[in-house]
This record gives sequence, C-alpha cells and structure tokens, in this order.
Amino acid sequence: MNPILMTEYCWRNSHYSVARFFGGCQINGDNYSIVDKHGNTLLELSIKKRGGMAIEPGEPADLIMNKAIPAYKKLGRERFIELLKADKGLDEINKEAGINKTKSIKTKKQ
Repeated sequence: MNPILMTEYCWRNSHYSVARFFGGCQINGDNYSIVDKHGNTLLELSIKKRGGMAIEPGEPADLIMNKAIPAYKKLGRERFIELLKADKGLDEINKEAGINKTKSIKTKKQ
C-alpha cells in the first residue's frame, strides 16, 4: 500500500528526495507532488512567485498523493495529518472533506 502523505522529514533524506528536482515523483503508479502547508504544488507556487524560493526554509513541504490534494486543501494540513494518524484511509478523509470520489483528481499513469 502506498503512503498518502510523507512529511519533509520522511522524504527529504530518502530515495524520494529526487522529488525536489521535479516537484514530485511517481510511486508504484501513483503520482505525488510536493505541496506547501496550504496544498499548493511547487509548480503552482513557482508560477505565482516567479523567482526566489517557492517554499521558504522552515515551512512545511509535504510529498502527497495527487488524489489527496483536494482534501488536504479543504481540511488543512493539521487536520489531514490527524486523520492519517488515526488510520483513516483516503476515502474516509475525502468523505470528511465533503469530496465525492468522482470529484477527486484523476491521474494518468506515465
């Protein structure tokens, strides 16, 4: 089973650290993106900031499954992590966020 979210502490010093060069990675067919504490991806942030660091040092940078980003944005980082610690799956998290399964982001396998 793939993880839904990894905090920077977990992914930064592992083989997943390659994600920082590309803004994300693929794990067993699931696409992941690096997001800030508001759920904005590195791509979105780099377009907005146009130079400088997309996520400032000391700010959270989570590697999250793309299908989970809408719930992360709606619930907020702290609540999302609380639900994961309570062993809630993505379907339960989406339900709490008020997201129907059909509304979640569809990702293509590369």
